Formats: sequence, structure tokens, C-alpha cells
Amino acid sequence: MKRIWVLILMLFFVGLKIYAQEFHFGIRGGVNFSTISGPLESEVLESYKINNGFHFGVEGLYSFNDYFSAGAEIQYSQIGAKYKYQGPSYYIFFDDDSYLLRNDNVTYDINLSNSYIYVPLNLHIKPVKKLEFKLGGYFGFLINPSGNGTMQFGNKFNQKLKYNYYSDKDAPNPYVNYGILYIKTTNADGKEEIRTTKQTSRAYNQFPVADYKDGSFYKVFDAGLNFGINYFINTSLLVGMNFQYGLTDITNNKLDRSLKSLSDDGDLFFNNEDKLIYKDDFDRNMNLQVSLGFRF
Repeated sequence: MKRIWVLILMLFFVGLKIYAQEFHFGIRGGVNFSTISGPLESEVLESYKINNGFHFGVEGLYSFNDYFSAGAEIQYSQIGAKYKYQGPSYYIFFDDDSYLLRNDNVTYDINLSNSYIYVPLNLHIKPVKKLEFKLGGYFGFLINPSGNGTMQFGNKFNQKLKYNYYSDKDAPNPYVNYGILYIKTTNADGKEEIRTTKQTSRAYNQFPVADYKDGSFYKVFDAGLNFGINYFINTSLLVGMNFQYGLTDITNNKLDRSLKSLSDDGDLFFNNEDKLIYKDDFDRNMNLQVSLGFRF
């Protein structure tokens, strides 16, 4: 009987050793250097520049041999861009008779920060002991899209921008509790009139409710390609770089409005005959990750 138990224990520890050789687990975290790539409006200054964020994830790998492994990861990642627009634009006073104000010198500066849960799927190639390459793809889901910044409307007024593209869509009143701006405007008869708007604009302040009530500016799903390299400082500790190249359009074309112009009848009010111009273009995420990790 003792021999049987000894044999069972021997088989258990041999199996555990084989399992440990074939399966590995790890964690990694670090800094993101991300931007958004897509068409820009002509004859204005418009740009997306690199923004910083962070990422953290856990991974599991199956080793086929000493050189090849397949892995999957669950990762939280904060990416985005620094967006700037400078040129002609407009402002609609939706909370004050939909008066339409135009200016040739409007500046938007927005720090975009979008949080995703990503699932990268990679093939790992380890040609030498300390160096590992990986390639594959990823898919993910947007959980918190946001933006903060300022808008300067010529010499008329300045407005803070505080966007949450999910919760702002469902807010019953997008103009409450943000302070009031009093702005001097001119009516068709040449008389001046003071109109009001809020000191801080939310994400859909410049959209008719009917346009955004059934959608969000950013799409929920994202997917793309992964390319990376890891250097092992020792058997467990590693540093790495990973580049993500998006293959999906991350913006909703039904809400991706032109800041430069709109379709209107030329009067001083935004009415039923007037429409925002929405851009049918393709915007993708691009992200470089620098990580520190552990592999067990």
C-alpha cells in the first residue's frame, strides 16, 4: 500500500513539473505613448499628438518548446491623444433660442483619455535565452472615454471642456451646475443682446439631442495588430516594448462633426433646415507601450 502512495506522489510531482514547464503566468505594467490617426480638415490647423497613459495586465502562456509559445493577456489600458483645432468655426446656443455664432479664429485644445479592457493574443518567439519577440492581434472594449480642455472662441469668450462621452449622453440636462457665461451677440436688426451658455461644456453641448441620444462619439469595440519585444534581465524579470496598430474605426461617423462648417440657411439661428456636417472618415488608435513585467 505504501508503495502505491509513493508511486502516486511521484507521478503527481512529475506531472506538476511538466505542467510548470509548459504553462507560464505573468504580469506587466507600464507607460503608453498613444495617438489617434485619421483624416484632418483642410485649410485649418488640426492635429492629433502623442498623449501619455498607463497599462496593467496579466498573461498566460503555453510553451510548445524552448523557442515558441502562445499567449493571451487581459489588460487595462489608458490611451488617447492631444487634439488641437484652430480655424473658422461656429457655436450654437441650444439653451438660448439656438442662436448661431460664427468666428474665423476658434481654438480647441482637448486632452483625450480613453480607457479600454484589451485582450492581446500573441505568438512568442524566443531565438535566444534573454530575447523574445511577439506578434499577433488584440481586441478590446471601451469602458470610459473622456476629454478635458479649453475652447477659445475668438475674442468673444473662453469655455472649459469636460467630456465624458458615455455619461454625458444620458444626462437629463447637459448644462447644469457648471456656471454661466454672458456673451454679447448681435441680432439681425443690428441690436445687441446678451446670451448665456455654461462656463464648462459637456461632450454633446454642440449637438442636437436627436443626433446623440442613440449613440456615443466613440465606438465600444476596437481591434488591431500587436508587435513586441521583451528582454529578460533574469529568468523572471523582463522589460519590453509593444506596438499596437488599430484596424477598426474608433469614432462614430454619425457624431464625428466638422468643426469648420455646417449646413445652414445663412440666418442667425440653427433651425430645422440647418444640419451639422458629419465626416465619413476612418480614425484608428496607435499606441506604443513600454513595460516592466514578471514571468513565472
